[in-house]
Order: sequence, then C-alpha cells, then structure tokens
Amino acid sequence: MSSECHETATVTSVINDNRVQVVVQRSEACGACSARGACQALGGQTKDFLLELDNAVGAKVGDVVRLTLSEGAIIQASAILYLIPAIGLLALALTGSALAPAMGMQPDQGAVIGALVGLVVGFALSWITARSVEKNRKTIPVITQVISRHSD
Repeated sequence: MSSECHETATVTSVINDNRVQVVVQRSEACGACSARGACQALGGQTKDFLLELDNAVGAKVGDVVRLTLSEGAIIQASAILYLIPAIGLLALALTGSALAPAMGMQPDQGAVIGALVGLVVGFALSWITARSVEKNRKTIPVITQVISRHSD
C-alpha cells in the first residue's frame, strides 16, 4: 500500500511567480489509491476540479504536473468533514433526550431539537477545525514534478 496518492493536472494560469491554478482530471489512478473511498466522499464524483497551489517546480501554463497528497491527509480531511458533525448530532440528541423531561418535553422532542443543534454545532466545529488544519497545509496537494512542458 502506498502512503501517497498521485494525480496529474494541467496548469491553467500562473497567478504569480509562486502560485498556479491547475485543473485536475481524475484518472484511473484514483481507483488504485487505497484512500479512494475517503476522496470520493470529499467530492470525488466530479470529473474535473480547479485548485490553486504553490508552484515550487516552476510550472507554466499548459504544463502537465504531478500532484502528491498523503493518504493520511485524505483520511484526516474526511474525518473532519463527516465525523465531527456526526458526533455532534449524536451527542446532543442523546443529551436533549435525557434533559427533555426536566424541561417539560417528551424525550423524542428533546432528541430532535438536540440533534438539530448538535448538527449545527458539529458543522461549525468542523469548519473551524478544517480552517486550522488548512493553515498547516498538510491536507493540500503539492506539485512535485512537471511531467511534460507545454510547447510555446
């Protein structure tokens, strides 16, 4: 099992000397990656998507580049996106059900209200966590190689 996922992309624009925009066209390589389930859960059903990335390899418009991302980063991103809201939903649904009688409600009513609040809180925590992780840049693909140069 590989510890990294690789994909190819085409540079569509150079933003400045050290940033480029690339279009990723999912290939059959996605099917060989052991983290493909998590990746598909993060929007893998779309065929093409745009990314803005650091350009440490000096890629130019039209170049085909190799992107690398660790499988652990994909799993981490999917956990942030799905696990945190699910835990929030479940935890506050149970809490709402337990506290409902003290508030003069049926346990089912408390569970529904708690679940809705938990889901909102979970998504908010997920968003905050994702922003924090994004600043560490561990879940962002890296351009590791220019595979072929576009001829001018």
